Amino acid sequence: MTTKITNASQIAGLLALSYLVSLSLSDCNVCQTNQAACINSTSYYLCFGDGTPHTDNIFHCLAGFQCSDSTAICIQKNAQRPPSCGDTSKCGLCSAHRNYKFACHARGIFQMCYGASQPTGPYGMCPTGTVCDASSDVVCVPEKPGESVTCDVNDDLVNTTAEPPASTTPDPASQTAQEVCKLKAKSGLYETVPRDPYCKRYIDCYYNKGTVLAVEYGCSDTSYFEAATQRCTYLMPSNCI
Repeated sequence: MTTKITNASQIAGLLALSYLVSLSLSDCNVCQTNQAACINSTSYYLCFGDGTPHTDNIFHCLAGFQCSDSTAICIQKNAQRPPSCGDTSKCGLCSAHRNYKFACHARGIFQMCYGASQPTGPYGMCPTGTVCDASSDVVCVPEKPGESVTCDVNDDLVNTTAEPPASTTPDPASQTAQEVCKLKAKSGLYETVPRDPYCKRYIDCYYNKGTVLAVEYGCSDTSYFEAATQRCTYLMPSNCI
């Protein structure tokens, strides 16, 4: 009798958890019944009843809250209720792969790192039915419904066609952490070049007896780098996505 009761309780628990997950999981950048289109776990566009996300303004949930399909849009983070649009903390990070081989910029967009701390070169597109997976060495793996991905951002939110402005100076996109620190010429915490739109990555510059030491770091999953104060903050800056 005890065994039957235990099994019944376990089944009920699994069903309840499945129900909560089914309420929350949704596609990124798609209008929900609450007229919000979540573009990552903490940011969203408004839809105004026409079924189309209005991308002229990005809205952000407060620290400790996540974007959902509830009437309030932003709800407190809960391990049993994932956000409508998944995790973006590893987007664009070479460090997400154990050997710094590549970085995922979206569900199906990647860029090679070749062991460096910043991705470089042209963007790559995963074949249909696959997603970028930083836990794998093959870059793109078959997509499995319900499984989390490295960078849960819709591909159409990443601009892969923008051309850098013409200039006689070196292309900022090619600057390494060491080059950034040499240009700054003083100790401090600075934005990467190019700037990380998710406000996670930053560069620590340290000068010691004329020697420049440069190391790239990342803020925690729940904090964001603020260039003005040179620190990681739990309040998302307005220029972050």
